[in-house]
Amino acid sequence: MKQIVLAAAAALGVTAFAAPAQAVNLKWTVDYTGFFAEDASLSGFFVAEDTAAADGFVSGDEFDRWEWNWSGNSEVEAFTITSLIGEAESFFGEFGFFVDGTPNEPAAGADQGVYLSDDYGIDLEFLLVQNFTAGSNFTGTTTFGDVTAAGTVTVSDPEVVPEPATLLGLLTLAGAAAMAKRQKQAA
Repeated sequence: MKQIVLAAAAALGVTAFAAPAQAVNLKWTVDYTGFFAEDASLSGFFVAEDTAAADGFVSGDEFDRWEWNWSGNSEVEAFTITSLIGEAESFFGEFGFFVDGTPNEPAAGADQGVYLSDDYGIDLEFLLVQNFTAGSNFTGTTTFGDVTAAGTVTVSDPEVVPEPATLLGLLTLAGAAAMAKRQKQAA
């Protein structure tokens, strides 16, 4: 029975590696620094297929997932908002990030989008960070970044994100190896 399980695990692992090649997912890390009082900053990432970056611009509708982290200040405490709990949009047309070295400057060039959850909001174009639950029931609290400040928006070179099939294959092969080692020790 154990040989059958090992054979099935090995076959599943090999199948995962032999799956037809698809587009590669890439991750770009983004940091907004120098725009907010009290040394507060925004950082995060977005993931998209490599083909989305071919034109030098990854638009919001091409994001596979995203995450933004607000470091916090005296007006709005620290929080994280992700594509798992929020939505991304723009009120001014297409949004996204240049990934070809073109500067991603707030309120100039491309709109970097608005990211909202039930409790928080981040507008990367106009550098607004909001907590909808604090303060009054209607306004919450808001902190404003200075779009004219000599701050920087840095977008890293992309990193390859492993595909789920590759991870499944690695985990399956590791499990099969552990089972084989356990069998050998039991004998």
